[in-house]
Amino acid sequence: MYVSPAVRSIQRHPIDGETATLLVRLDDAADVETVAEQIRECGGTIEQRLEFDALAITVDHSAVASICELDGLSAVETDDTLTMGADGAGEDVRLGDQS
Repeated sequence: MYVSPAVRSIQRHPIDGETATLLVRLDDAADVETVAEQIRECGGTIEQRLEFDALAITVDHSAVASICELDGLSAVETDDTLTMGADGAGEDVRLGDQS
């Protein structure tokens, strides 16, 4: 499963009381309702069902690691991947080595 650099950063350094809006993409074989229920059990809120078997969710930083461990996901990214700002292609563009 692909986990974007921004999401990995939240996993490693969650901020108490902060939430993240994530884009979760489902595997071809995953059932969207089952995955949605698992997200709710982790404390997440389903904000929107998107095209191509994806969900936009909001979850506390402290639960991001649990979301990334769910079965049935093919990718977890921040919602910044849905927009392209004036500075380029979104969250996954890194300049230099920014581990």
